[in-house]
Parts: sequence; structure tokens; C-alpha cells
Amino acid sequence: MPGPFATPPHRTKGSWTPRLAGVGVIVVLAGGVLAVYLGTAHGQAPTAPVHHQPPPTSKVASVQTVGLVDFGVYDDGDAWQNDADDHPMMLLEKGTAVNFVRIPPSQIASGTPEWTEDQLTQGGDIFIYVPTGQCLTAAGGGQLALTHCDLTASQRWREVTSEVILTEPIAQYANVSTGRCLTAGRHPGPASLTICASPHNSRFKTQEIAFWWSA
Repeated sequence: MPGPFATPPHRTKGSWTPRLAGVGVIVVLAGGVLAVYLGTAHGQAPTAPVHHQPPPTSKVASVQTVGLVDFGVYDDGDAWQNDADDHPMMLLEKGTAVNFVRIPPSQIASGTPEWTEDQLTQGGDIFIYVPTGQCLTAAGGGQLALTHCDLTASQRWREVTSEVILTEPIAQYANVSTGRCLTAGRHPGPASLTICASPHNSRFKTQEIAFWWSA
């Protein structure tokens, strides 16, 4: 390393001229960029602050363990007890699907509740499948799935129409995200989301959800 008394490096005569010219170009360019920035900044309207909606409350008002049951097209208007015409179906996971399956006669009176209904303080329900701890979720295309519970609108359900039929409370449940109702098919098979029917429509029977075997 050269000491404090080392001979300064030799500069060629006239070498300052291109250096000064280069510095001048940089100053001009920098000034131009700054002018453009200031002009753009002053020309833009101030950005309005973004207000994020608070997430829906996840506080639970009540919890009950239930079986989610639908009579579907087998609801002929008479009492279900010991009626060979009635074939109630319960909602269960089958493989990768959420299906309504026929309830064996031996379980009609005392089946196993497979769901918890968590009623939220802000209104609405969350249905959690007990065996997996997952939530009933609108999966798009009218399909349903069991997914990790995050309490978003696709996992929230609201009661649309409720009635008491032959002492049995039933209700339609619409998904908050899609506005469509939990629906059983004409036969055991995948549950789906369809347009909520009026009580006078024949499709209403496929959307009659009852809570059985409450615990």
C-alpha cells in the first residue's frame, strides 16, 4: 500500500476534460429523472386509504353433535317411524365425496351423530365432520367437500326456511358463499348445492335437513 509520501499517480494532460463532460451528462440525466418524478407525483391524485373489512366473527354461541338427515323424495307426508315407504338418508364422507347414504333400519331410532353444528354469535352455522375435524365446504360447480376449517364464507351456512313437519323440525341450509342450498339426490349419492326451492316446489323435499340423534 503506498505511504503518505508516495508519488501521486501521473495524469495525462487534458484527462479532466472528458471527466467533467461525463459529470455534466450525469447531472443532466439525474435532473431530468427528478423532474419527471416530481411532475408525475404532483399530477396524481392522492391515493385513498384502503379499508379492509374485518373478518367475520368466529365466536361460537352453541355446539351440538348431530346427524344431518334428509328424506328427499321419500318424504310422503306421513310419520317416518316404522314406515316402509320412507328411506331417510344421512350425510357422510364416502371416499373423496360427501354423500347422502341410506340409514339402515337398525339405526333409524339411534344412529351415530357424525357432525357438530357450531352456531356463530354473528349468525350462521359451521358443520364439522367429527371423524376428520374438517368443515363442510362449497367446492365450486355445485359440489361439496370436506376441507380444513378456515371459517370463510364457503364454509358458512344460513337457515333459509324452517318448518315443523309431524313434530320434526326441518330447515333448508344455504351456503353463504354461493347462496345455494344443501341438496340430496333422488337416490343415495353425492350431496350438491342447488337453487333453494320454495316449500311448494317438489325439490324442497330434497333440501329438508333435519338434525337427528343430537348429543
